[in-house]
Amino acid sequence: MNLAKKFFFLFSLLSSVFFLSGCQQEIFSNIRKEVKLNDGTVAGSIRALIRFGSGGQEYIYLANGAAVYRKINTGNVADHREGGWVKVCSARNIGNSDYVITLAADGTNLYALTATWEENTSKGQNRWNGRYIYTSKDGGNSWGIVSSLPTSATGTGYDNPALYLFCTNTIASANRQAFFNYAGTGYKLNGTTATPDTRANGASSCAYLNGVEFASPYSIYYGSASCTDEGRSGATSTLYYSSGSRLYWGINVSASNKYVSAGDYIYSLAVTKDYLLVGTASGIKHFYLNADGSVVSKREEFDTNADAIMSSGYEVNALLVVDPSKNELDNAIYSAIDFEGRSQQFDHVCLWAYYPSRGNWNRD
Repeated sequence: MNLAKKFFFLFSLLSSVFFLSGCQQEIFSNIRKEVKLNDGTVAGSIRALIRFGSGGQEYIYLANGAAVYRKINTGNVADHREGGWVKVCSARNIGNSDYVITLAADGTNLYALTATWEENTSKGQNRWNGRYIYTSKDGGNSWGIVSSLPTSATGTGYDNPALYLFCTNTIASANRQAFFNYAGTGYKLNGTTATPDTRANGASSCAYLNGVEFASPYSIYYGSASCTDEGRSGATSTLYYSSGSRLYWGINVSASNKYVSAGDYIYSLAVTKDYLLVGTASGIKHFYLNADGSVVSKREEFDTNADAIMSSGYEVNALLVVDPSKNELDNAIYSAIDFEGRSQQFDHVCLWAYYPSRGNWNRD
């Protein structure tokens, strides 16, 4: 072998070593984070994780298309354990619906956005032929329709006007308010009635900080997300919200607020004492928080298996932190993920949870 060939062989070998070592670090990092997965009890695509109080008891509610579930939420992180979810009712119990799309709540009412559909043979798709909002005061046992709301479906997919049901989702029941947006026009919900509310025009999420703050989506087909650093006392100091891939923070929604990029569309936000959790169209991320609530621009690696579970192939549609006054590793946290591609696992589309007693994320 001449000198040139020896040099080329050595260069190729060294390049391969460096390349493979870089890949192996990422692979070995994910292997170290692998855990034996539970079977899980709540499957399906979940679009919301919300707080609701009924009969003097606090609950977490979610909708997975076919049913509404709940779990006792005492506010004490140590009381949260695997499982324990109870089906309240099926979609057919809510106005004879086919599908429960999402949920919201105020201080006294639970709201469900539902849909019925028919086969659209001309487009080869299922077509929404009815979308409605129902309300319940007893936690989902009985339902009444919210009147005087435009919800009509006009076609499939992008043919439909943008429609959002959302709420402040605060720990403090007194600060819970629910809103609805149809084709850019906002409404405030109050049991079986709704009144136009221009503050909610064009918005797709809201949070409570000295009043309700509304966040608007970057695109009408990609909603915004928002939350505050509310503690158990109900006190808040910082508002976090999104527009597209930008994550903003401040004391109100303002174009002048500072922001960082999450790298992809932001679907959900939840805050702990030390980190802001960011659910995106390409997995979960978290940003370290300074003592004043401001966001550190550099994304941090997870000490848990969160990024191995909610990796770049999955959309993180909903997040809920039980006690924002506690650090991430000391918290009970819930997450719902979905995907649009074909390379991911269907059985990962479900409810996930992190518990300090377990020390990892797993199907709940």
